[in-house]
Amino acid sequence: MLTDIAPLLLDAASPREASRRTLDWLLLHTRARSIALWRVEGDEITLDISVGADADTLVCARSMWARRDPAALAAGRPLTDASAVLAVTRPSDMLVYVDGVDPKAVDLESLVDGAAVAAVALRRSPSGIGVPGNSAAALRREELVATLRLHEWNIARVARVKGVTRKTIYDWLARYDIPREHVPK
Repeated sequence: MLTDIAPLLLDAASPREASRRTLDWLLLHTRARSIALWRVEGDEITLDISVGADADTLVCARSMWARRDPAALAAGRPLTDASAVLAVTRPSDMLVYVDGVDPKAVDLESLVDGAAVAAVALRRSPSGIGVPGNSAAALRREELVATLRLHEWNIARVARVKGVTRKTIYDWLARYDIPREHVPK
């Protein structure tokens, strides 16, 4: 598996980009809807990076973590039948969440190994993990980007969904340094 993703890592402009490319590859390899890496801090988890995740997926991952079975997680077993939440063994304080995949049909060991590669690359990023110094901001940023992608970057629609004004969405784009994407019609 590592030989498959080696070109992705070597061609990446930064460690964070290498991590994102590795997650993209894992997403294709598992045929999942989304994949995310979470950092474990005590009983809490903080989103570090995700591909294909929307706000509902992120909320679902948090609720699954709250209801987790520590014995299943320690044994490397997924927490549900419709998605996999697995401990990444190196570094040991990371989780990989894969949504929309049958854990019985996926090579979980390769999935964990690939997630470990992405986690190590992410930790070597000069900007650190997530938004520097504020893990809550990193989660809000990822949720906003996921919602924008879900609604094809339609600011008015996202504002209605979030229950705020369009100006607030533009303010959030500036605050979290999210470049505006235009989706061709």
